[in-house]
Amino acid sequence: MDTRGRSMLLFQNAVLVFMATLITSVVFIVDLNTSSTVAVAGMYSVVILYSWLLPGKFASIYTAAVCTVLTIVAAIRTNVFTTTADNLSGINAVIALVVIWTCVTLVFLAKSSFSSLEGINAQLSERSNTLLEKLKELDAKQDELSEKKVQLEKLNADLVVKNRELERFTSIASHDLQEPLRTIGNMTQLIAKKYYPNFDDQGKRMLDYVTSATSRMTTLIRGLLEFSRIGIKRETQPVNCHELVNNIVLDFDSSLKASKGTIKVNELPVVLGNPVELRMLFQNLISNGLKFSDKSVLPVIELSAKDIGSHIEFCVRDNGIGIDQTDYEKIFFIFQRLHPTEQYEGMGLGLAYCRKIVELHGGKIWIDSKKNQGSAFYFTLTKIK
Repeated sequence: MDTRGRSMLLFQNAVLVFMATLITSVVFIVDLNTSSTVAVAGMYSVVILYSWLLPGKFASIYTAAVCTVLTIVAAIRTNVFTTTADNLSGINAVIALVVIWTCVTLVFLAKSSFSSLEGINAQLSERSNTLLEKLKELDAKQDELSEKKVQLEKLNADLVVKNRELERFTSIASHDLQEPLRTIGNMTQLIAKKYYPNFDDQGKRMLDYVTSATSRMTTLIRGLLEFSRIGIKRETQPVNCHELVNNIVLDFDSSLKASKGTIKVNELPVVLGNPVELRMLFQNLISNGLKFSDKSVLPVIELSAKDIGSHIEFCVRDNGIGIDQTDYEKIFFIFQRLHPTEQYEGMGLGLAYCRKIVELHGGKIWIDSKKNQGSAFYFTLTKIK
């Protein structure tokens, strides 16, 4: 507050004190010249009510004390306490004092309540300002989210277009590549059939290399085409994973007999998914467990599942050769192999299929493995609500 404001406040307080003093003096003079003490006390109560406006927390009490002293002085000067027994002036003086202090009590309580209300009002005002600031922050964040939503929708639209273009390109490229490969394959077969006996050892090896390379290239192109088709025109439905896996195990009957392997299937739940894709998922994981096994150890594969809230976490565990931690991410990319074809057959497509299928189902897939100690593949699928 500046100097001018303080001066104005002091002037206002001085005027209020002067008016209170003036009214009190008039009432005291009237009290000295009349025997109606109760009526005069009523006039003192006006002074006490007026003291509400005076500065200071205890202004009303000080005013009441002054009024009490003046009432007693006036009563003594007018001989109120020395009158006869049938005169009620003395009682009136006592009633006047009671009226004065009753008024000051009411004023003090009202003033305290008003102060409390002012405090509550200040708190409400502060909280209102805080809430207003938070609302402004929320509005700013809402605007930011709206802007990001627009950007995300635009990016999503662009991604849909690019995915369609990529799928179209993959399909066309695969078909276009298959035709010359088919021609090369047919020609090599004709050459082998007609001229193979006329070749020397080096010529025969070269022809075998061409035939093998053509076959591998055909397999890669077919795998790429199948990979690009995963997720196209797909429909989801409740899938009984326990029944699905048991049917897959029956398909591996000959492989299990040849390797003397064991597949243990614990109770598996019903999930929401595409049955064809889920069959490919479980089939690839089980196939890997049988294929990448130590020849000196009988393969054992165990499938289990547990509820983790909105999803079911599956585990396909084997006792195979395992992999290093540095290769965890690498194995889920297409055409990524950790071993030569001569040692373990395959084109590096199986786990890439698995990753795409799981992600299309809104889940995630990961591995926990140690070299020569087996592997555990984990993945999540949406459960039936």
